[in-house]
Amino acid sequence: MGDGYLSNPLIFLVQVIFGLYALLALLRFLLQAVRADFYNPISQFIVKATAPVLNPLRRVIPSIGGKDTASLVLAWLVLALELLLVFLIAGQGLQPLAALLLAIPELVELGINVFLYGILILVIISWV
Repeated sequence: MGDGYLSNPLIFLVQVIFGLYALLALLRFLLQAVRADFYNPISQFIVKATAPVLNPLRRVIPSIGGKDTASLVLAWLVLALELLLVFLIAGQGLQPLAALLLAIPELVELGINVFLYGILILVIISWV
């Protein structure tokens, strides 16, 4: 597509959709890691939103140390696919291996942002 008028909105749309799904997969990993209540409505939404993709992936990727690594791998793969699509829309080439490697810092950044915004929300709620 290159520098057309539709490339920027399309890149934004791809980043939002894939970023939100990667966030859901990472939240599922974190909720299982901290043993959050499974019957919480937010937990139920996250489980139902990620289950169609995550259940087949669990057959291939085992859990390690009681942690659901399949959801972490899913978040990583979603971010790598996002990078591939963004570079494709921008008219630049990106190797799949490079996308997998570039997705690792994005996943770390997403995890840090989850914790920072979580702390900020707890601080604001504590004032109320």
